[in-house]
Amino acid sequence: MKSIILASKSPRRIEMLKRYVNDIIIYSPDIEEKVNSFDFPQTTVMKVAFEKALKVYSGCRDKGLIIAADTIVYLDKIMGKPKNEDEVYEMLGFLSGKTHYVFTGICIIDTETSKKIVDYEKTEVVFNAYTRDFVKRYLRTNEYFDKAGAYGIQGYGELLVKEIHGCYNNVKGLPLTKLNTLLTKHFSHNLL
Repeated sequence: MKSIILASKSPRRIEMLKRYVNDIIIYSPDIEEKVNSFDFPQTTVMKVAFEKALKVYSGCRDKGLIIAADTIVYLDKIMGKPKNEDEVYEMLGFLSGKTHYVFTGICIIDTETSKKIVDYEKTEVVFNAYTRDFVKRYLRTNEYFDKAGAYGIQGYGELLVKEIHGCYNNVKGLPLTKLNTLLTKHFSHNLL
């Protein structure tokens, strides 16, 4: 079985993969995530995931399968991670009572064969309507830091969500079913 090399320092992605892989080699690719908020969301997440994987591949001495991912929230435009509290109010205010989409791009590169695959997952998320006061209380949790769309569904952010259609793990930042399908189909590797 090949080693798994995760091109991410995301605690969520590490935790999710550790359920299936005992020893994960972790690299933190230092790339500038250039995102035009009006690009196609699936193109954007696949491009950024590929750039992360390629950055690790170019400097990686370990042998195995590099896995990189990138997640964004989309509703009329791409919403990445908020830079400050004003952007949190803006994003969450815009999403209140509406349906948005979460896209995660995945890139896998085999360091020994240089084979690479890039794909994405899309999940529909319906938000409850909520007040500015509720957003203010959510801000006090500090959970929005480093989260696309300014919320984390696996934490207090679940109170914002009315329903989802599609992969829950995708909204958390790593669609494990899609990842396992890609690993099995293209690399003869399975997470189980």
